[in-house]
Amino acid sequence: MGTAELMLGISVCHLNDSVLLSQAHYIESLLNQYGMSDCQPVVTPMIPNQHLDKATEGDVVAFKNLNVNYQSAIGCLSYLSTAARPEISFTVSSLLQFLENSGIQNWNAFIHVLQYLKGTSSFCLMYQCHQEERVVAYSNADWGNCRIIRRSTTGFVILMGNCLITWKTQKQPTVCLSTSEAEYKALADLSTEVLWLRQLIQDLNLMTINGVLILKMEIAI
Repeated sequence: MGTAELMLGISVCHLNDSVLLSQAHYIESLLNQYGMSDCQPVVTPMIPNQHLDKATEGDVVAFKNLNVNYQSAIGCLSYLSTAARPEISFTVSSLLQFLENSGIQNWNAFIHVLQYLKGTSSFCLMYQCHQEERVVAYSNADWGNCRIIRRSTTGFVILMGNCLITWKTQKQPTVCLSTSEAEYKALADLSTEVLWLRQLIQDLNLMTINGVLILKMEIAI
């Protein structure tokens, strides 16, 4: 069957000692779909310090007049964030909150992501062969960042041999009363993922690993 070059919208480029995963073609088609092929690029997937709020009644009416499918649009971004563009995960997580109550502000935030993707469509994930057999994990939490329900957000990434293999951004299920509580919940989620990953690697006889957690959670130590 030959070497895979395209799989589920992900381009696979094989080099001598590495593999590159890119979604440039998928991003290009997404930009064409929403008439953003010639848009002005921006440098961040979300406006710094922006907080998305529930749409007002007037905002909802104005948004419906645009006659766009918000759910489908955010679904496209969600696929990007889980496949090969982890840096937009937080923004996508924020936009997913408003699938049933979306307005102009939410749509403008979606357009902003497209502008970011326009300037970074060539970004890719690189997987190389490394002699160092080590799994490194990072976690963090943003305490009470959702102004609507005051829940915190968990974020973590896991690297194996300096290659990013899994990541997650998700709103925590309950309200935390302190930064340390939010950090501990993020650490618990990360620890569960690391244990599962370690067992999977051992079952596949890939290597023997020593998990290393590097955490930005000084207040919880």
